Amino acid sequence: MTLETANNAIRKRASRFMEQREWKAALIDWNIWFSSTEKDHIDPNAYHDRAICKFHTGSTSEAIEDLNEAAILQPDYSYRFASRGWMKQAAGDTDAAIEDYKHAIELDPEDTIAHNNLGLLEEAKGYKAQAQERFKVADELQEILNQSERTTEIDAANEVEVAVDVQVQEVVEAEV
Repeated sequence: MTLETANNAIRKRASRFMEQREWKAALIDWNIWFSSTEKDHIDPNAYHDRAICKFHTGSTSEAIEDLNEAAILQPDYSYRFASRGWMKQAAGDTDAAIEDYKHAIELDPEDTIAHNNLGLLEEAKGYKAQAQERFKVADELQEILNQSERTTEIDAANEVEVAVDVQVQEVVEAEV
């Protein structure tokens, strides 16, 4: 078995442990994976997943360090900043969380959850007008998303109906 194969197996096992919410076991595997993987092969998702394990095992500051690494590797991906904002919020660092959510929204102005979470933090800080504006934007974006999902469902139903009509037509023509 090659080192790469072993590392892939360890990573998959860590992911399975995470799905089962076995955070300590997952963290052990992530630490093994990180120690045996070359630095240039470490991707932001690995840092993110290990951060989640660290957070759930009580190592919040170390978890935020991993999220920092993920953000460095993907500086244009809003999710990296929204995730870190959530974790900073959970750690009680509201001001830093607000900055991360603002940056996430700069990168993805349609991030409904980031708008909503930022609104909650602004409301907690007493910035009621700003918070109400964030909630309004989040609601509008969610409505657009809901309409898009409904349209997709209708389009899919129409495609099935057309496909059935074609099959029925083929059967009728074959019988004639």
